Amino acid sequence: MADTVDATEDGVVAPDASRATPRVFRGWYIVASGFWMMFYSTGVGFYGFSAFIDQIADSVANGSRAVVAGAVSVQRLESGIMGPIIGFLVDRIGPRIILIVGFAIAGLGFILVSRATNVFQFYAAYLFLALGLGAGSFLVISTAVSNWFIRYRGRALAIVFLGPGFSTLLVTLLVWSIEQIGWRDTLALVGVGMWIVCIPLSLVFRHRPEDVGLLPDGDLPVERGPNADPGARDDDPSPGGEHAALPTAAQSEVNFEIRAVLRMRSYWQYVIATSIQSAGFSALVIFQIPALKSYGLTPSVAGSVVLLWGIGSIPGRIVGGYLADKFDKRLIFGGSIIVQMVGIGFLVTADNFAEALPYALIHGAGWGATTPSRLALQGEYWGRSIFGRLMGLQMGLSAFGGILSPLFVGWMFDRYGTYDTAFVILFVPLALCFGLVVTMRRPRLSAA
Repeated sequence: MADTVDATEDGVVAPDASRATPRVFRGWYIVASGFWMMFYSTGVGFYGFSAFIDQIADSVANGSRAVVAGAVSVQRLESGIMGPIIGFLVDRIGPRIILIVGFAIAGLGFILVSRATNVFQFYAAYLFLALGLGAGSFLVISTAVSNWFIRYRGRALAIVFLGPGFSTLLVTLLVWSIEQIGWRDTLALVGVGMWIVCIPLSLVFRHRPEDVGLLPDGDLPVERGPNADPGARDDDPSPGGEHAALPTAAQSEVNFEIRAVLRMRSYWQYVIATSIQSAGFSALVIFQIPALKSYGLTPSVAGSVVLLWGIGSIPGRIVGGYLADKFDKRLIFGGSIIVQMVGIGFLVTADNFAEALPYALIHGAGWGATTPSRLALQGEYWGRSIFGRLMGLQMGLSAFGGILSPLFVGWMFDRYGTYDTAFVILFVPLALCFGLVVTMRRPRLSAA
């Protein structure tokens, strides 16, 4: 049953108990669309890019992996600059327009990268691609979903980020396609697919449930008492306001002004922790397939390991999101970091498929639990109203680590011919991340 509201698309209307209630909460349609958008965009634009590293290096960079990694690092800088801007825009104008424009640019960006014949063209095209992916993926989708859920935020985010987990299926497909038709034609097809898959899905998105007369989590509007004051506000808990026996998740939600959040130690712990964890992960993902090939695995077997890594992340995402709704989100986030460290230990000792398998399943599960738990933690501590701006700021600051870590790993390989030492060094920032997360203190309302 469709939602029934008296409002324009961007208008804000008060929830009305007399209106028809949809059988399925509209937020779950946004979750489903987010799943497929993340499935495609992450599979081809993040995990899948690892399949192109060697071919691009040989074709446009005289074989230098560090030069190709440099483009990824510059992309991180671009994301750092654009992240706060996109976060501000999604909080102000909503996600739909940003997603449509972003995916349109990203599709063209893939096609431009496929035509590059030298380093300058590759860098220019890749930055154009990165601009589109930055506007059309993780930050915007996460903010939109978080705005539609409070009690079930962890589970909703977990479902969305099952998309990246399953998206490693596309990595195997990309490896096969490169072997059959070459990397250039494969990238061009990826760009066209971006337009066909992601732009239509963007049309499902709306900013907040209140904009269309609904409440977060699919809650029904709170009934008023028999002696209610007709002029009382919907969030008024007094006897003349809402009926106290029928609270909604939105009534208990905490929201801070951004200036107050920026003065909180807990927020900066969160920013530093997520930044260094993201930096290490970015380098690892970019060089997964090249590293596995250097350990003696064939390209197809290396692609299979990445596929299993994604499959391993699926139970982690489900369990991490569910546990984040039930228990202390800091502990769930911190526990996922420990699991990732164990997984990296298996990677650096792998010489064949059997030895790489524990890495794929263990590290995949740890990474899978990270995203829903950390985003649910952000939403719980600082609320929905500035979610996009805070996330954009965090992504902007994390760009520094994302710039340095791929360059470092690429340089280490060019110099020493191995990825082992660089990957072992990743243990240090992960250990620091764990300590910062588990010692965060819940912000107090008085801080505002």
